[in-house]
Amino acid sequence: MQSNQYNLNNISDLHVHLGSASTGHLLWEMANSRGIALPEKNYWKFIDSVKIDHNIGFESYHAYFDLTQLIQSSPDAIEKAIHEAISLSYRKANIDLIEIRFNPMRRNANQVYDIDRILLSAYVGMTRAMMEYPVQVGLILEMDRRFDFKMNKIIVDKAIQHKSQGIVGVDVSGPNNDSFSFDDIYPLTDKAKSYGLGVTIHTGEAQPVTEVKEVIDKIRPNRIGHGVRSIDDPEVIKKLLKHNICLEVCPTSNVTLSIVKDWNEMKNTIRQLYDAGVPLTINSDGPVFLHTNALKECENLINRDILTEEEIANCQSNSRKYTFIK
Repeated sequence: MQSNQYNLNNISDLHVHLGSASTGHLLWEMANSRGIALPEKNYWKFIDSVKIDHNIGFESYHAYFDLTQLIQSSPDAIEKAIHEAISLSYRKANIDLIEIRFNPMRRNANQVYDIDRILLSAYVGMTRAMMEYPVQVGLILEMDRRFDFKMNKIIVDKAIQHKSQGIVGVDVSGPNNDSFSFDDIYPLTDKAKSYGLGVTIHTGEAQPVTEVKEVIDKIRPNRIGHGVRSIDDPEVIKKLLKHNICLEVCPTSNVTLSIVKDWNEMKNTIRQLYDAGVPLTINSDGPVFLHTNALKECENLINRDILTEEEIANCQSNSRKYTFIK
């Protein structure tokens, strides 16, 4: 485990995308074992191709997932990917509470594999990791802004069906899509809530504050992924407080994807949210893609005088409070 200069304990990560949590080495081996044609035939060039070491745009970032999701698309691959995401987080950052999110329809090789089999394999990988490491784990199934109502409904129905096998919540993610409407989503999230699943929604990242307001009014999620654009409207801050909605803040991701201009703007954003009393958690988003983990994120915020050790500890307490893991 890496050094922990601030003696931060009980590190958690509630916002981890499986597609950006597999090491290049594992992706290389899984792709070659299944005969998947890779854009790079040289191992070292491939490793470089699945790392992000410069600032990129939001849409460009999502293009990286097309390859990793393809490689993770089999029962064996999803089991290995889930296991590594958990074990790597514990070994590198002493994370003992983690929620991993993924879209099962983007892991079934265009319907070659049954979704139930994919989810069973995810559960096996999760269970193996929990037997080997003292980690609490929950899986979140992602709907997609590019999917139609029928496809997203299948994902929610599968989350409900498999809630006894590690599924703890549902999400909406993916690149922006002009035809997407939350009017198609709230009946699905309401159904998920009725079965005891948590609801988190990606918004207020590369989306305007008006969408954050819409999500709060129509869906009333337990948490919001990112949500940093909430600072653009004081009324939205009030709504977050009124409905006790927690934000999953991912600082390095927001800077790297140019969601905020730089670390100075990130500092201003986090301080506004924290000082207003909005519940925050500190997360990695894409640990392997972005060369980070939840512990590094916490230490980085302290080193940059964005949050104090005490405030970081408070954010860690929020993770325990707002986790979907029962």
